[in-house]
Amino acid sequence: MVVVMLMCFAFAKAQLSFCSGTTGTSIFEEDFGTGLTNGPPLPAGVTTYQFVNSGPQDGQYTISNNAQELGSWFNTPDHTGNTNGKMLIVNASFTADQFYRRSISGLCENTPYEFSAWIMNVLNGNNNPCGPANIPIQVQFEIWDSTDTTILASGTMAPRQAETQASWIQYGLTFTTSAGQNSVILKMINVGNGGCGNDLAIDDIAFKACGDETTVIDNVNNSTLFTKCIDDPDVSLTLTASATSNVFMTPEYQWQSSADGTIYTDIPGATTNSFITPLLTDTTFYRAKVAEDAVNLNNAQCFNFSEIFEFREIEVPLAVPREDPFIACDGDLVDMVVDIASGTEAFWYDAPTGGNLVNNNSIDYTTNVAGFYYVETVDILSGCVSTSRVPVELRLRQSSTVNSEDFILCEGEDAILDPQFTGGFYQWSSGASTQSIVVNNAGTYTCIVTNLDGCDSLAIFNVAVVETAVISELQVVGDELTVILANTSGNYRYSIDGFNYQSSPVFDISGLLQVDVRVRDERDCDIVFGQYNRIIIPQFFTPNNDGFNDTFKIPNIEAFPSARIEIFDRYGKLLKQINTMVVGWDGLYQNQPMPSDDYWYKLHYNDQVITGHFSLKR
Repeated sequence: MVVVMLMCFAFAKAQLSFCSGTTGTSIFEEDFGTGLTNGPPLPAGVTTYQFVNSGPQDGQYTISNNAQELGSWFNTPDHTGNTNGKMLIVNASFTADQFYRRSISGLCENTPYEFSAWIMNVLNGNNNPCGPANIPIQVQFEIWDSTDTTILASGTMAPRQAETQASWIQYGLTFTTSAGQNSVILKMINVGNGGCGNDLAIDDIAFKACGDETTVIDNVNNSTLFTKCIDDPDVSLTLTASATSNVFMTPEYQWQSSADGTIYTDIPGATTNSFITPLLTDTTFYRAKVAEDAVNLNNAQCFNFSEIFEFREIEVPLAVPREDPFIACDGDLVDMVVDIASGTEAFWYDAPTGGNLVNNNSIDYTTNVAGFYYVETVDILSGCVSTSRVPVELRLRQSSTVNSEDFILCEGEDAILDPQFTGGFYQWSSGASTQSIVVNNAGTYTCIVTNLDGCDSLAIFNVAVVETAVISELQVVGDELTVILANTSGNYRYSIDGFNYQSSPVFDISGLLQVDVRVRDERDCDIVFGQYNRIIIPQFFTPNNDGFNDTFKIPNIEAFPSARIEIFDRYGKLLKQINTMVVGWDGLYQNQPMPSDDYWYKLHYNDQVITGHFSLKR
């Protein structure tokens, strides 16, 4: 099982020599590339070690994106941090020797430089494969002139034993080229012998020009920025470049200016550490190129820059009211708001000049007092004030009177909802924007009516829809009939004669054989009907003397004394009048049997007449 160790980057620099000022862009870089396969080998002449594709032994090297070329080494990526970034991995030779040599060209003469490289001991100390015989890594760095006869700088890192976590440490040297010198030779020498241990990785070799950190101040001790309000007189500044380190012995200068802070041009004749600007009216940026030798001021790789000093003329942007004017309706408080530029503050006054401050450092002011208010903007950094105050007006207006109304509708009936205000803007809760809307569903409808002054009024309409009555049962107990509805709500009225309605659903039906019930709501919406028969009139009879249905008679008719019935043929001829209802009709007329047919009847009881028909079947 492979245990992947977490890599800890130790960014502390070892005690050799680094630039005490500031470094420029790299003149030379070597990060050994990226890729999934090892290699390629170093160019010819860089090393005498043998390149192998994997598992380098003593005196061999490889270039890989993972340090674990041997099982006892750390499983960790390179220092650069690029995806699949590679590093040089060296297994030291049995005897101390030089394992890396590289010519570095393109240097500037009479210029300080910094060389640096990152080094890691790849032997995993947690495994302790070497025991007490562990050989530390130790590299000596040397910088020689191009003739390889004069050493310009050298230094040796402290020995590093196997560690418990992967740790990259940066080492460096500083040196200065001489007049006419444009290239050097870098040598890295393995001080210790090979064997168990002394296995290392190298990454991110770099050469950078070294120079002073240089600040710029003006004649009133401003650094980086001088601001002038737009109404102030034009000024001329004396700028002085001052080194905060001692890298250059006799620094040379070339001042530059820029209108946008991006593109700079040299200022003719401005070649000392001080520069007097012309009268300044527009925003301008200044900086100085600094080099050890004047000849290097024209080579971008041979100088560095001072900090940038900016002259900025400040014109404070005016505030912009979000409404013009603001409206206070019915004496309500109104929060007047303005928009201002970033980096500014707003102050409210009661006069265009002078006057009283009514609100301090705020983009809004709340009041219900009509009139003009004035907003002054101030640049936070410079304290410059806007050239004028922006007027903000508050007007007092009244909202309009609108109509609100309640409606009770029958099912299917429409209502026209109208706030009865013309010439405004309308926002209905239904989404409509017309003055009136037509509805037929129950609910509460609202309309925000905005008049031409911008004041809102609210119209509210409550709409109820009457539910049509549904008779679920006509319940009779003795001579008392009760109408039972399926509806659970509503105000309904009841009638059994079609003329007189009452709120009670209970009726005395004594003296009635048939009851026609009518129910309506209090708004006289749809009337529903129900019928109750206290007797059941047969639909047919069969006078064939078989003992069943031989006569037409009405069951339970004896409960209604004085009832009588008249029987007619289809042509309206009276065939029989029966006063003793229990006897019935035997189907004879003048002692002659009547044929099978439909016959009509009139049943008289008190003041009620019930009509219908039945069949005679033979």
